[in-house]
Amino acid sequence: MEREEDHYLREKNGEVRTETPDWEREEKIYASEENSFLADSRKTESRPGTGTSRASGFTSYLRFIWPYVLFITFVFFGALVAGYTSSANFPEMADTLMEGFSSRFAPLLALPPIFIMLGIFLNNAFVSLLFLVLGLVFGILPVLFIAFNGYIVGVISHIVAQERGLLFIFLALLPHGVLELPMVFLSAGIGLRLGHQVFAALIGRPTEIKKEFKEGLQFYFRWILPLLFLAAVVETFITPLILSFL
Repeated sequence: MEREEDHYLREKNGEVRTETPDWEREEKIYASEENSFLADSRKTESRPGTGTSRASGFTSYLRFIWPYVLFITFVFFGALVAGYTSSANFPEMADTLMEGFSSRFAPLLALPPIFIMLGIFLNNAFVSLLFLVLGLVFGILPVLFIAFNGYIVGVISHIVAQERGLLFIFLALLPHGVLELPMVFLSAGIGLRLGHQVFAALIGRPTEIKKEFKEGLQFYFRWILPLLFLAAVVETFITPLILSFL
């Protein structure tokens, strides 16, 4: 019978093969699967808009889309300045636009505040989603719509400023505008990015249009839609309260 010391030496030198217990094999398999899952998670985290937390997802996607959002922002404020200036130079045209705007929203303003809030939210949510989706048409339509809306805001701002002053305009737009405008710009920026990708695909460049469209929609429903709702709440209940002190 082999002594235990000899057996130990042979096992140490690799001359004796020992069977790995079943529980130890299962533990190694589990550890391997866990490492594989963590590796896949790290790959997912590196994609824009899919971070470990909501905040990191927002900032990573924003870094990805910011050149397009910046362009949309310049278009809006450029059109706003143009509308403000043209309202001063062509007052009859400005009055016509103001009448059309007032007649469009007068029925909404006659409703109870909760319905006004829902109306504002649904209008902004629909327009923002439209900017995103219509961006697939080479990104042209979001730019045109943003320019048109900026022009209208400029015209109305000039008319109201003549009656109530620039401070009134500032306080009427700032509380909800700091939430609403960036979300609208983000939607249009995503649409512009998608239009750029469609154009790139047509000239033979590699693109991931379906993936980017899906990520854009996810960002819209995760971030843009809730913040548009908050902006509607502020516009309906907070802004009138601020303006009542003037």
